[in-house]
Order: sequence, then C-alpha cells, then structure tokens
Amino acid sequence: MRRGKTYPTYFTLFLVLITGIASGLSTAQETTKTNLGVVWESNPPASEISSKLSDYEQLGISFLELTHPVENFVLDSLANYPFRVLIRFEKEFLITEEIKQHRDEYIEDYQKLILEYSEYENVIAYGLFSFSQSFNSEFIEEINGISEQLKSMTNRDFYEISTGPYNSLDFSITQIGDEYIPEQSSILLLSKDYERNDIHLFYKLMSQKPDVLFIEGTWLDEALNDYTPLHESLTEFNSGENFILPLPQKTAFSAEFNWYVLVFVLIWISMGIHIFISQTYKPLIFRFFTGHRFFVDDVMRYRERSFLSGTFLFFQHAVFTGLVTYILSSLLISEKGLIAFFGFLPQAAIFGQNYFSLFIIGVLISILVQLIGLFWLYFPSKSMTHFSQALNLYTWIFHIDFILVSIMLILLLSDGSGTLILILGVLFVINWLAAFLITSFDSSKYLIQKRVSYILYTFGLHTIVNIVVLVFILSNNFLIDVLELIFVI
Repeated sequence: MRRGKTYPTYFTLFLVLITGIASGLSTAQETTKTNLGVVWESNPPASEISSKLSDYEQLGISFLELTHPVENFVLDSLANYPFRVLIRFEKEFLITEEIKQHRDEYIEDYQKLILEYSEYENVIAYGLFSFSQSFNSEFIEEINGISEQLKSMTNRDFYEISTGPYNSLDFSITQIGDEYIPEQSSILLLSKDYERNDIHLFYKLMSQKPDVLFIEGTWLDEALNDYTPLHESLTEFNSGENFILPLPQKTAFSAEFNWYVLVFVLIWISMGIHIFISQTYKPLIFRFFTGHRFFVDDVMRYRERSFLSGTFLFFQHAVFTGLVTYILSSLLISEKGLIAFFGFLPQAAIFGQNYFSLFIIGVLISILVQLIGLFWLYFPSKSMTHFSQALNLYTWIFHIDFILVSIMLILLLSDGSGTLILILGVLFVINWLAAFLITSFDSSKYLIQKRVSYILYTFGLHTIVNIVVLVFILSNNFLIDVLELIFVI
C-alpha cells in the first residue's frame, strides 16, 4: 500500500520540479529582452495624447515617466493603455546636511505628492529625487529613514535618477549622455539633444541589454523623423524579433570654437605688446629671477618706477586665474555637476550655467584678492612711498604663470595626464601665495624700524587668515556636502 502511494507522490514532485525549472528558464529568457520606456519632459497637448500613446504602444514602449505636476487629463488618458507609469518629483541635488536640517519638511512634501497620484492604478513608482548625494553612506541612511516612513502610506516603489551606479532607494535610473555606460546599471536613460550619430549610441545601449532603457520623448521623436529605419527596427523588436538596426555612417564632429585658446593667445600677444612698449621690461625679467636682490633694490629706491609693467602682470594673472579655473573645472566637474554648482549659487551664472561663467568668476576673484593683497602690503609699509613699488614687487613672480598655464593647456588639449594638470594647478596657487610672502620679506628689508611687526602684520596675518578659511571650509558639513556632490555627479 505504501509503495503504491509513493510513486504518485514522486511523480507529482517531479512534475512540479520540471515545471519550476521551465518557468525559471522562461523568466530568464524574458529578462534578456530590454523593455523600453519614454520620458515625457512636459505635459503633451490634449489633442495629441491619443495618437502619441498609440504610436508608443505600437513601438513596444512599456514604461512612461512623467515629471510632477501631471495634468489629470493626461493620467486619465494613460489609464486606457497598458503603460506602467512613473512620476518623477522635481527635487534635485539633495545633500545630507540639507536633509538632516529639513527632514520633517521633506516627509510632509513627499506625502502630499504621493497622495495626489494614489488613485491612479497604473502609477507604479515615484522618483523621489535626482542627481543627489546617494553615493554617501550618511545620505543613504537619512533617505532610507524617510522612505521607510513613506512606505507606510503606499506600496509603490521609490526610485532616483543618477549619473552613475548609485542607488539609495528601490531602484535607480542611470542617465547616459555619452559613450560611457556604467556596467552595474540595469536601468538606463538616454538623455541628450538628438544628433544623427546618436543612433550608434542607442544601438550600443540596446546591445548592453539593460532591463529597461528609457528614452527622452523629444529625442525619440526627432530620431524617428530623421532616421526611418529606427521605426521599423523598434516595431520588429516589439513583435519578438531581435533588435537589428542598420547604422548610418558617422559624421565628423564640427570643430568647436575653443575660446580659451583665443584668450591664451591674447595674453601672449599682450606680453609682446608690453615688450614693444617698454624697452626696459625684457631685461628686468631676467634680473628678477637671476639677480633678485638688485631688482628689489631698483624698485625700492624708485629707480624702476614703471606702473605699466605691474598693471600688465596684474591683469594677465587675473586672466590666467580664469583659465586655470576653467581647465580644472572642465577636468573635475561634469556638466551635471556644473548645473548643481549654479543651483546652489545661481548668482554665479554670469553668462549662463556654463564653464565660461566659471572663467569669469576666476578672473573677478583674482582681481579682488590681488587688490586686497596689494593694499595689505602697501599701507603698513613705511619703506614704500609709491603704490607702483608694491605692484611691481608683488606681480613679477607671475611670469611663472606663462609656463604653468601653457603646459596645463597643452595637456588639456592633448588629453594628457589629469594628475599632472592638478599638480600644475596647485603650483599655480602656491606661486600666487609666494608672491605675497616674497613681497612681504623684500619690502621689510628696507624698514629701519618695526621690521618684525610688518612681517607679522602682513605675512603672518595673511597665513592665519588662509588657515582659518581652510579650516572653516573643511569643518562646514554643508560646504563639504556641496563640494562632494559637485565633483562626484
């Protein structure tokens, strides 16, 4: 009797096991197919919604992401289609210190936003924030605490938009704007202005077989209109075929106008004009570096009284500072980090949210700091009777700028060592600080009385101020979080 009952039991278990394996293989095969999603940057006109959604359904679009606020008529229209909808909230560039200070406010805001979409069943996830400090463990801890509270009022997932393989929520959508694709990311977003060469990038993204690939709606519309084989390939892919796309021939990129090279050339031209105007200028360059004591003596005894040379060097150094600011920022700060910087400091966007504005900021800061330094050195000194003396003693070391910045620019244009560029940038700052130190000691030698006091009031106090500023930055959690966000995203 027992043996008779045992065989059916084993047979049943065998069927269950085979069914489970088959189901698992089927699931595994399904996951290799990339699901497509579209990001609607703005609410479409009511007259275009039905036709647009029908087109997306035909192309095999599975997900739609919309940014809050979404009009009710849009959500009502979406209810008639099988799309899974994600709602992105307009919170960007969040940092740890900000969340700590305004935690309750964030929770209240999120709760109100979630309730607005709670009745729409096809909404599957909420994007709580974009491009934030989710690479930081403290940030993850803080945001997890907030998401846990929000989970008590909804069973939908939370996600974020990031620029890398960072994730502090249920899932993350990694934004791609160039050829670099993080290997750890399984949900991608193609986000850029459309160009014909982007078809190659799209094919590369599809070849990576991410779980989901989102495309910005504007990009998709322009790509379909510009390159008709894309429509056929997506339609066939939706019908179960492999994604096959004939690629167009790549077009050569048009050379960009490198304004910073023009600025650099103009500085060298200004030096040539300076040499042409002042016949004593060129010999004094060699005297400053090879016979420094004699150069200082000429200046302090007012034998070398040219105000022109110091003025040239003053403004040349200011422009060089702007170039160094541009070179280092283009090396260390991505375009998204640039937007974050101007988001925290919108007043700095003098010429828009671009690197040229950072160049101008560098120039202006240099002019201000140089003026403070010159007045700081000139007024306490009774050995200097003319401002041109302080100007010449302070600025002539800036001839080293020509060498440092030339090498930095060559390395930047030739995709040279980023580490070497950083080292040269540090040397540029050290040379600038040395200008104050050397001027302080040079002018103090011509004081009959209170020489030590002058050095303390100038070099000593200057050093203390620099240390205090550095300590303030390093000890300010908000500034550290902002800097970390700007340089990482």
